[in-house]
Amino acid sequence: MKALNLQIRKLFLFRYFVIGLSFACLIHLSGSCSKDSSSPVGPDNNNNNTDVGKINEGAEAVEAAFLSGDPQQINNILTENAKVVIGDEITNANRNDLIKLGEALKTRELDVYTDSYAEYSYTKDGIKYTIAFARQFDETWKLMRL
Repeated sequence: MKALNLQIRKLFLFRYFVIGLSFACLIHLSGSCSKDSSSPVGPDNNNNNTDVGKINEGAEAVEAAFLSGDPQQINNILTENAKVVIGDEITNANRNDLIKLGEALKTRELDVYTDSYAEYSYTKDGIKYTIAFARQFDETWKLMRL
């Protein structure tokens, strides 16, 4: 009799597991975006008046700074927050590593942008990375994240 009660309890618990799994699937399916859904922002579907040329100027300045290998020049193209977060890493970095990153930035492609944020992807050593820019009050674009 004890074995039968144990079997019934296990079946009862399994039923709750199946019900919970079903609810999780329903929630996931009803609240998820499919990969094919259109992105609200991006180079091809951006509806604002953002000057992409200025974004590209900022990206070119970042590329040139890294190609110089000069940490001070790189710090000049960082946002204030980026200086706090990665400024020391840039200052202490190997000059050749900075130049290699500058070379990799030549492969950049604009992925997403708004009137205050832009994100590029680039490839370094066969691996794809992203780099983010923020528009400053003076309308320039500076590096905010590597």
